[in-house]
Amino acid sequence: MINKLLTLVFLFGIQPIFAQQISLDSCVAAAERNWPSFKKEISISQKRDLIEQTLKKNYLPKINLSGQLSYQSEVITFPEVQLMPDFFAILPQDNYSVGANISQTIWDGGITSTAKDIQMAQNNVEAQQLNVETYGLIGKINKLYVSYLFLKKSEKIINISEGEIDENIQSIASAVKNGVITSSELNNIEAEKLKLQKQQIEIQSSISLVLSSLSMITGLQLDTNYKFELPTSADIANKGIRPEIELLNAQKKLSMASTSQYKTSRMPKFVAFGNVGYGRPGYDMLNTDMHGYYMIGAKFTWDVWDWNASKNNEEKVKLQTLIIEDNISSMEKQIAIEENEFLQEMDRYTKLIKLDEDIELLKENVYKNAQSRMKNGNLTSTEYLKIFNEWKRAKLSTELDRINLIRSNINYKHSLGLK
Repeated sequence: MINKLLTLVFLFGIQPIFAQQISLDSCVAAAERNWPSFKKEISISQKRDLIEQTLKKNYLPKINLSGQLSYQSEVITFPEVQLMPDFFAILPQDNYSVGANISQTIWDGGITSTAKDIQMAQNNVEAQQLNVETYGLIGKINKLYVSYLFLKKSEKIINISEGEIDENIQSIASAVKNGVITSSELNNIEAEKLKLQKQQIEIQSSISLVLSSLSMITGLQLDTNYKFELPTSADIANKGIRPEIELLNAQKKLSMASTSQYKTSRMPKFVAFGNVGYGRPGYDMLNTDMHGYYMIGAKFTWDVWDWNASKNNEEKVKLQTLIIEDNISSMEKQIAIEENEFLQEMDRYTKLIKLDEDIELLKENVYKNAQSRMKNGNLTSTEYLKIFNEWKRAKLSTELDRINLIRSNINYKHSLGLK
């Protein structure tokens, strides 16, 4: 029979309905594909490659083409010599030239290498800033996911409570009919059912809001048909590095790279060059014919003294580096405090859950006894509802502490820099 049903499904395209499973990890993975902050990581990586390619070209020859046409109102004239009247040529007033200037860096004092380090350090700072942003977004996903788990547990408990009330209403209605208890007792129980329905509306509204927020972040069309898996509380073998610390380290490296820039700016620079041209006049001012000419050579420049400007800049960077190191130390202490708080929370909720389960069992026994006494007219509706609500609160307290244990475990992992 099952085989025949499966055959019909595939032949006629009937889609069987199954609750779709979703996990916290899959929500984070979906957000990585959807949220703009995550997508910027690709652009930053591409920018890093472009920086490297661009700076490598600093050591390639540079070629500059130029041309000029000019007419001048006067030129140099030479006095006539009687014995050699045509010895000096008459210089033309119109001149033409076209040429190419070629330069090749031999050594730039480390400027290109330092510029690469600075550009890469700046790029890394941008990448770490993105990591801090996305780290906060993952924290938001964690919070929404855990909120949904608790809301669904609460909804389930309210449904169970409403079912219990419905059963009691039927029994009490019969008792009222038989004159065992008064109708006011029944009205009191019915009013409690309406309160439970109000709680359901509030919970369903909160569930809708949480699902809407998660859908916007992840890009998934999440609804109540999805079954949210409970995150596992696996042991943590390795500790990650918080993005905030990585950002501060990246800023520190950028400061150190700036120090190198100030040092290389004063180093000697050596360049080879060549000029090739055609026109008149060339380097020989007396040659009035159109002709080719060229020049090759090498030159160097060296900023021998800058009035301690570089030294002052280096001192400024050192102070900035010390400030960053203090910030790292402060951040590490804050993270250690967070980690300790979450560890304490996990220990507390683990102990509370054991007591919650015992309390819930005892309250359930009291509630079952109250049910029987209420049906027999030996307990007022007010007393019954008090016992009923205590049982309901006990169940909610157990589920809340279980979810809080999961939340603390997730937050602890998050505080360690782990997804």
